[in-house]
Amino acid sequence: MPKVLVIYAHPETAKGSATHELYRHFIHSYKRKNPNDEIIVHNVSEYMPFPLNKFAVSIYNKDLAKSSLNPDEERFQGSRQLWINEFMSADKYVFVNPMYNLFIPAEMKSYIDMVMQARQTFHYDQTGNSIGDLHHKKAIHLQASGSCYRTQNCITDPIIKDLGDQYLGMVLHRMGVDDFSGVFAEGMDYDPINAIEILDNAYAKAEEAGQEF
Repeated sequence: MPKVLVIYAHPETAKGSATHELYRHFIHSYKRKNPNDEIIVHNVSEYMPFPLNKFAVSIYNKDLAKSSLNPDEERFQGSRQLWINEFMSADKYVFVNPMYNLFIPAEMKSYIDMVMQARQTFHYDQTGNSIGDLHHKKAIHLQASGSCYRTQNCITDPIIKDLGDQYLGMVLHRMGVDDFSGVFAEGMDYDPINAIEILDNAYAKAEEAGQEF
């Protein structure tokens, strides 16, 4: 049975959230097409327990030095490893977030820091090149943003890009996941008169993506 891992990064999941509605249309469509798939959801804005902190750095340095961990580090490493194992065992990934200050939310970045582990999700070959170890998997990015980054008639500054989506595609590629797509609800604040139409179009695309994912 395929396992779908949803990494949701938004503190507001109630009425009025374009991010939540985008995800809702996608996942309902996906469930209709794949009713037997296992779906695991983590809202990392509510719970992100193993950030890249002093324990994580100490564990990394001791691993390189082949040194023993202290009891606190062992507990941290053991619990964190469960999340990493879950990520590695998933068949499909769904990343859901609003854009925060031209990037993904900090908690989603922290989640990536947790699961992007050398010798587990990727490794280095003898020449120092990074090789991804997660094969035959796919991912999709669902994101809502007030401005827009893909329609030429509303991009006023060509220097500003959707760095969050680019970042997710890059790190997933580094871990071996190259089947990566996205659905975006964007421009509602830039063009409020047409906000309802913008959202309806995005939700329709999310439902189509759910059928195809």
